[in-house]
Amino acid sequence: MIVATATDTAYVELTAVLLASLSDRAGADVGAVYVFCDGVSPADKEKMRLSYGRDGLEFVDLTDAMGAFAARPVNNHLSRTAYARILMPLTLADATGRLLYIDCDTLVNGSLAPLAEIDMQGHALAAVDDIALQVPERHAKRNLDIGLPADMRYFNSGVLLIDLEAWRHQRISERVIEFVDAHPELPMMDQDALNGALRGDWLALDERWNMHRRLKKGRYVDDPSIWADARIIHFIGQIKPNYSDCGHPSRDLYFEHRARTPFANAPIKTRFGRKVEKRVRRLKRFIGRLKRRFEG
Repeated sequence: MIVATATDTAYVELTAVLLASLSDRAGADVGAVYVFCDGVSPADKEKMRLSYGRDGLEFVDLTDAMGAFAARPVNNHLSRTAYARILMPLTLADATGRLLYIDCDTLVNGSLAPLAEIDMQGHALAAVDDIALQVPERHAKRNLDIGLPADMRYFNSGVLLIDLEAWRHQRISERVIEFVDAHPELPMMDQDALNGALRGDWLALDERWNMHRRLKKGRYVDDPSIWADARIIHFIGQIKPNYSDCGHPSRDLYFEHRARTPFANAPIKTRFGRKVEKRVRRLKRFIGRLKRRFEG
């Protein structure tokens, strides 16, 4: 099975730790790993390579390959690399079989082999229900905002199991691009576009393959065992495990894997630093949009 993720300069450490966890917990299950990079330096690519520590890791530069997505909407939390998963099946034109896309703010916590055997039932995509489903009114609003029936299932795009041949045959990438063009104000960007284009035509996976939870009054209140049993742990939200104010139950696991990367002794980020980073990213994206507009 092929595994892929996407990153930019702000998420190199998280990606390195993901790769370390993938190598440690599921390295034997993977044939090739692709890291799609947007503006990542050779030095940072080398840090990620050392973190994985196995053969079969390749980098794909998206700086020029973003193509149709160069002018697509972004926000302070999601960069244009969030759209990369939509392009992967087309970019990896010679790849066949199954592609597992995982966000760079995840940890692999067990074998991925079962995903190679799951019956996709003719679907091009399998994913996990988004946590919004646990709040019916939030789920309904999210669907209605993108033109879906209020009760239609809606998946989280942080982990996507893709049947590459079916995806290309059904023109999923092209359909998602068309949906983005028709809905320029998507609240959840690529995730909304994927759900909107597929309209329920996807296979639901057990939540262990994308375990994610939102804070409730500033705390994680779920049974801690759900994180230990998860195959893929997803650190959603803006407070990532390398921030000092992160209280995620799997934060210690993050640092166990981090200890085997070149970021082992990197300073922990602060809440103030997060605010500064957000403003810097906002400025860089504004400048990038201006540059692409003038060059276009």
